[in-house]
Amino acid sequence: MQEPNLGMMGNGSGGALGGLSCGDMSVSLSGDQSRQLKAEIATHPLYEQLLSAHVSCLRVATPIDQLPLIDAQLSQSHHLLRSYASQHNQHGHSLSPHERQDLDNFLAQYLIILCTFKDQLQQHVRVHAVEAVMACREIETTLQALTGLFLPPPLSPLKCYP
Repeated sequence: MQEPNLGMMGNGSGGALGGLSCGDMSVSLSGDQSRQLKAEIATHPLYEQLLSAHVSCLRVATPIDQLPLIDAQLSQSHHLLRSYASQHNQHGHSLSPHERQDLDNFLAQYLIILCTFKDQLQQHVRVHAVEAVMACREIETTLQALTGLFLPPPLSPLKCYP
């Protein structure tokens, strides 16, 4: 499993947390710094909630036949998490109290954003599902008007065929 790249915003106080951009400043991380920051995130108390919120967003927008891919990734993620936790335990906390507070604030805000995004995705999917059902009914009505044939109701409200 490949490590995802990190990209975060600081708190706007002029300091950058990790390898991030803050205003016009951009800071890049070395490989070790990036791994250490990922270890800090992976061992953070909000990590499980963040992972769950992220996966919830993915599940809303993923076709049903692709959902097993998400489950497969999740089943393998514990290997990466264990690696980060081991690295974190070896090196201890490398963040200053100010950086730790920045990370706490960022992750809390990110969690709120993910939850809000999931709600927006669900609303978007619902609206399009309703529009699709209405369009199918219009097509059925038009077909009935043209042919005089009455089709049995669809097996599911989202299917537009008999």
